[in-house]
Amino acid sequence: MKLFRVLLSALLLAGMSQAATPVDTLVVTARLVEIPGKFTPNDIYNYVYIMKYRVVKVEKGTYAEKDILVGHYNPLIARGKVKGKMAAFTKGDVASFTEGQTHKLTLIQPMDLVWKDNVQDEYFDSELTKFYCLRADGVKAAK
Repeated sequence: MKLFRVLLSALLLAGMSQAATPVDTLVVTARLVEIPGKFTPNDIYNYVYIMKYRVVKVEKGTYAEKDILVGHYNPLIARGKVKGKMAAFTKGDVASFTEGQTHKLTLIQPMDLVWKDNVQDEYFDSELTKFYCLRADGVKAAK
């Protein structure tokens, strides 16, 4: 966890010095409400896939909308199992993504601070800000 914080701090500092807009971080608990289409197999190319969540609670930061668009790197690979340079930016315990699941998400924007390549985005005409997900952990339903 300490290494994750150090890497995130370095990323944020680099982003602030290079980006025209300030870096924004956010932690939310949210329910996955829409996965538009099907994920591309990971043997074709690496990509970030944009999904729609309904915000249940803002844990850290500020976010006023009820829905949020979140990009997940190679969503067919379990979080925490990603290898290579993106392993540091794809953490958590979510093994697969299914509509209706609730996740605690650590998010960053602009997304291109972390990912500048292929993005599968069916929300290209949405005015909602798109966030990159650094960490996705499952949230168990209260009994």
